[in-house]
Amino acid sequence: MQQWFNASLQRKISGLLVVLLSFLFVVILYSIYKLKLIDAEMHEVAEIDVPLTEMVSELEMMQLKQHLLIEQFRLRGDLAKMALEPEQAFAAQRDGLRLILSKAEQVLTKSLQQHQVRFAAAEHQQILASIEQFHQQSDSFEQQLKLALQQGHTAEEQWLKFEKEAANLDQSIVAILRQMEKLTLEASRYTDKHENEFMLVNTGLGLCAFVIGLYLTFYILQIFRQRIGRIQAEIKNVHQSIEQGEPIASPVFHEPQHRDELTELEHDLKMMVQRLSVEISNRQEIEQQLMALATRDKLTGAYNRHKWDEQLSMELSLAERGSVFSIALLDVDFFKKVNDQFGHHAGDKVLQSLTEHISRRLRKTDSLFRLGGEEFVILLPQQKAEAACQLAEMLRQHIACLDQPDLPKFTVSFGVTQYQPQDDEDSILKRADHALYQAKDMGRNRVQLG
Repeated sequence: MQQWFNASLQRKISGLLVVLLSFLFVVILYSIYKLKLIDAEMHEVAEIDVPLTEMVSELEMMQLKQHLLIEQFRLRGDLAKMALEPEQAFAAQRDGLRLILSKAEQVLTKSLQQHQVRFAAAEHQQILASIEQFHQQSDSFEQQLKLALQQGHTAEEQWLKFEKEAANLDQSIVAILRQMEKLTLEASRYTDKHENEFMLVNTGLGLCAFVIGLYLTFYILQIFRQRIGRIQAEIKNVHQSIEQGEPIASPVFHEPQHRDELTELEHDLKMMVQRLSVEISNRQEIEQQLMALATRDKLTGAYNRHKWDEQLSMELSLAERGSVFSIALLDVDFFKKVNDQFGHHAGDKVLQSLTEHISRRLRKTDSLFRLGGEEFVILLPQQKAEAACQLAEMLRQHIACLDQPDLPKFTVSFGVTQYQPQDDEDSILKRADHALYQAKDMGRNRVQLG
């Protein structure tokens, strides 16, 4: 059973279809068998039981007439006006009775010889034996009656004997009639029983086939709805991630209870989504790295000249609509001496340390840019010149007080300026640069407003 559940979906559906078709095949075979059986029984009823039933009615009438003729023998003198003599009438009734019994005997014999009797064959044989015995009794009674009539006078005792013999014949006829009636009644009951069984079993098999078909349909629909629903959820997740530009949530893998085509498709889709998630994450990391390379200085980590041009252009655009900002241009005093005395490696460390200490003390909205060499600029949105000078002075003092064992001491000079109407990228930077040169001319390690 476990192997069937773990089989492919095609195999499951094929198995259920085979079961369903097997039930339908059994229903068809059973129906054919039962219909043939009922047809044979109806044929037997038509060929045997119906003629026997008709013969029973005729025998009952013949028996009644024969009984009346026996009484006529005793009242012979009063019936002189009858169209037939009692002997002739009795002979006619006797011949009719024999004819009917002969017909019944022929029907039963033919049916037994042609194997048309499907049940109660022994009862058919018994009826034949009873008919044969009746013929013998009837022949004996006929001979005795003929002798009595030839003598011309019959004693009362002789008539009582004849009446007794006639009663025996009546009882034989009655016995034959009862056997025939019982046989035809049993045949009808047997046929009704088969018809009821046919309807009951066919109904049961049909219900089983209907239940199996219903279960098969429900099972297929349930599987497709669940599996396709999960697949659609994964696809929707991919679409949302692509539209929002976010990494795809890595799918959760569960050990499948059953393995089939849809399970394999779902597993393959999850594998694809996982790979796509990794690829998107890697792409974003690469994009971030490329963005850093494009906007950050490789040595110090500060923003580069390209990023400076971009941010300054944006601030100038805002300032034209009423905003305000300031910039602070700075460089390291006597940086060439540091390189010459301690080497370029030490000079690089000085620039890195300068970037680190300044970045720690800036607001989140402020930005530090390296324009080249030892020259840096700080962009201060929403800051006027006075506040910018205060920040520059705080930074200057902090740098001047640094005492790092692995680095030489150094100082910085600042040139600070605020945005003025009609400023552009060159004019504001030139004004800050002029202020920086003034600070250097005034002895360096200073902050000068321009």
